[in-house]
Amino acid sequence: MKTIILAGGYGARLYPITANRPKPLLPIAGRPIIDFILDAYPFCDRPIVSTNKRFEHHFREWSRHGRRDVELVVEETTSEKEKLGTIGALQFLIQRLKISEDILVIGGDNIFEFSLRDFVNAYDGNPLIALCDVEDMKIVQRRYGVAIVRQNRIAEFQEKPEAPRSTLASTACYIYPERILPLIDEFLGKAKAGKDAPGYFNSWLLRDRKISIDPFVFNAGWYDIGDRASYIEANQRYSGQDSWLAKDVQVTSSVVNASVILGNGKIENSNITGCVIDRDCDLTGAELQDCLVGAGTIIKHT
Repeated sequence: MKTIILAGGYGARLYPITANRPKPLLPIAGRPIIDFILDAYPFCDRPIVSTNKRFEHHFREWSRHGRRDVELVVEETTSEKEKLGTIGALQFLIQRLKISEDILVIGGDNIFEFSLRDFVNAYDGNPLIALCDVEDMKIVQRRYGVAIVRQNRIAEFQEKPEAPRSTLASTACYIYPERILPLIDEFLGKAKAGKDAPGYFNSWLLRDRKISIDPFVFNAGWYDIGDRASYIEANQRYSGQDSWLAKDVQVTSSVVNASVILGNGKIENSNITGCVIDRDCDLTGAELQDCLVGAGTIIKHT
């Protein structure tokens, strides 16, 4: 079984924080997101990390100092409008590396607290999808793909539904058997623009190809780091603090709540709540709430 960590997205919902850095390398309590995945990876094989041309040098620098050897594969894309999408990225890897075996696919911007060994041990030849029971319909509404499970089989998917019929959120962790891989090209040939995400692929497998898909339901922690709020929440969880500030941030006569400050900045006479503030920012007399602040920003008396 090959392991693929997909890290080729552009993190548009976190701009400008991700304008010049890949989201999987954003720090959570001071460590890159992808390191949490690799720390929990229990197998001895060499995982494949897929990224894009724009962020290639970031990942090469990261891999030189990493504690785990990985195989880096680079897509020839440089912007959001060129990106291949999750299933397109899989097809690129399968063709580039001539993969002809089962694949374990992990999203590089997700942190899971279930055991990957347990997940792999649950695999019995059908596609397997990790589902987090968030136990609240409002959490999944318009935010996550949702799986409806009957008799220990996935019966249906809803992609970011307005009216969810389940609290089982589809996470970015899948196993696809080798026999499924030739179907990816067929799916991509039929998928409409913007309808090529894993949820649509899984729905197509169920509906059009009549292929059984197995659920792996867990209640352990899961952080899908896609926006400001989820990024702050993950930092709170792994730092054990309300806010995480890099060591070289200077804070004077200020209140900082539920925020992440990424480094080498200065905050003076300010109130900051629910914000992510990039490196080298200078905030004086600022009142900010629920903001993303790009690197090098200077804000005075706002």
